[in-house]
Amino acid sequence: MPPFYDPPYDSPIEDEFAQRYVKYAADNVEMRTQVDAPTLCGRFVVDFVLSTPSGHRVGIECDGKEFHDEHRDEWRDAMIIGDGVLDDIYRVRGSDIVHNMDDVLYLLANFEPDLFDPRAQVNLRVLTRTEVLDLGKERERDRWRITYLSEKGSVEGSLLLEARRRVIPPNQRRFWSVAYHHAVSLGGGRLDDVMKDHQSRK
Repeated sequence: MPPFYDPPYDSPIEDEFAQRYVKYAADNVEMRTQVDAPTLCGRFVVDFVLSTPSGHRVGIECDGKEFHDEHRDEWRDAMIIGDGVLDDIYRVRGSDIVHNMDDVLYLLANFEPDLFDPRAQVNLRVLTRTEVLDLGKERERDRWRITYLSEKGSVEGSLLLEARRRVIPPNQRRFWSVAYHHAVSLGGGRLDDVMKDHQSRK
């Protein structure tokens, strides 16, 4: 049974994400909302978890500006990925869900094709702005920032998408892994205390 739009959701941007994603979702994806994520540094809640029959689990965090602390969120995601709760986490700004959702979905469909209907990439490519099209090939990055320009060259806006992935490309490193191993070395504990201890050792 394919995922379906089933309001109410926890916030307007989560509602918008669900409503738009299900139009392109693969039939065999399970979509859960407000999913509990137990880790060695406490329990967190993930906005959406998208799971495939193969067991691949992707978290989607819809970041409203008033609730988003970039540094703390990176540590939080590190615990979730490190403890194996999820395989990948993508963070999408609320403003991008409202204004740039076709571009967000196009990138996600390229990075996580198993979560999307096979026709999704083709259909979304038509709707996606030219600034974004080539970024779909750059899966190994963990941060994509796009600036939208008008015909006259002035800035019209931007898009930001972040990813944390369990599998780290060869010869690369990711901060989430450093953060998680620091937490393990302390035996876990309150996330804020673990972060403070890491900062004190710099």
